[in-house]
Amino acid sequence: MARPFLEGVGERLFQGSVGKMIRKRTIAILATLDTKGEEAAYIRGRLESLNCSATIIDIGPLGPPAVRPDIDNGEVARQGGWELAALLSTGERDRIMEIMGKGARKLLSLLFFEGKIDGVIGLGGNQGSAVSSMAMQGLPFGFPKYLVSTVASGNIRPYVGNKDIGVVFSVGDFLGGANPVISSILANAAAAVVGMAEHGARFVVKPGVRTIAMTALGNTEPAASRAVKSLRAAGFEVVAFHASGAGGSAMEELIEEGLIHGVLDLTPHELTAEVVGAGIYRPVRPGRMTAAGTKGIPQVVSTGGMEYLCFGPRESIPMKFRKRKITMHNPFNANVKVSRKEMAEVGGVMAERLNAAVGPTAILIPLKGWSVYGAPGGVLYDGTGNRIFLKALKDRLRKDIELKEIDAHINDGLFVEACVDQLINFMEEKKELKKP
Repeated sequence: MARPFLEGVGERLFQGSVGKMIRKRTIAILATLDTKGEEAAYIRGRLESLNCSATIIDIGPLGPPAVRPDIDNGEVARQGGWELAALLSTGERDRIMEIMGKGARKLLSLLFFEGKIDGVIGLGGNQGSAVSSMAMQGLPFGFPKYLVSTVASGNIRPYVGNKDIGVVFSVGDFLGGANPVISSILANAAAAVVGMAEHGARFVVKPGVRTIAMTALGNTEPAASRAVKSLRAAGFEVVAFHASGAGGSAMEELIEEGLIHGVLDLTPHELTAEVVGAGIYRPVRPGRMTAAGTKGIPQVVSTGGMEYLCFGPRESIPMKFRKRKITMHNPFNANVKVSRKEMAEVGGVMAERLNAAVGPTAILIPLKGWSVYGAPGGVLYDGTGNRIFLKALKDRLRKDIELKEIDAHINDGLFVEACVDQLINFMEEKKELKKP
């Protein structure tokens, strides 16, 4: 039986060699203890050998635990809004795991905000990985999170989401305890999390420094690199996000948390994937291009990479897209042209989302192409399609939102500096408004 909820959790002061009280790190361990108890106990032992404490949380809804947890599965279920017996009586496996994930997420957040944990390790197969990752995704960026999973060699997007979760393949299965292969993987995981807890750093806003978020892809890298240099020269900190679905979603979350002061959405490729409902770079969370407008921070938006969808290797492209123009960005990444009908839809949605903005907003359109492959003569260039997009955007856009058409390619210096100048003007105007 577990100790009462949180009793003793956070008891992590130890006597130092010179008699000084030193803070002892505590790492949470998430595991289904009916099947992964021996492995959880092994990780605890490794953590203790590294002068850390462990808080074991039983996220498994079934069976008696093989080791005593610090927080039992009944408490996890209660934090998810259910008594465990009632939850199990539903017989709905997916619902049960969802509630356990919700409860574990709430527990981890509580332990974090109370300063009682310094990192977390999750381990499991399909079920344990799902519950552990749901829980970890509630923790802030920069907080050490590590998942050891038997299924990490497949599609891990659901487990990572848009958070900085380290994921490692367990190589062997979690059967029969910590065998030589598993023990090596688990020992390394414990060491990794302790190292992050001891020597890592969280993302914080520096006093007096304004932070700009910017989106980029390989197809807009020249523009992004130039923009970073220009913005930094003007005194701004710049955080670039790869527009790969998780990147843009992470940016939106950081904006919501108040850690971003302005946005140069140079490459809103993910909005196209979200609207079309296809591609591997769909946002992890819905609502791309909404956070800056809701928050009221300055934003300058362009159209980088919005004329195509991204898929994996050529054979992974769905049949309905295979007759379109396709270029292989690399052997594992195919760029597939968006249809003209889809371009109109994307333009309309972009207008609707920007219309909701309560802060300074401008759209800058490069008339000579939106990506390396989308320049005139390029395999993905379609001037008519671009004009269809632009018409749909203009038809629905609020009249007070400035839209500039610039006779340049997105990677041309002329266009990049126009975007940077526009954003700097917005930022300075907002700064002036804040003065007493």
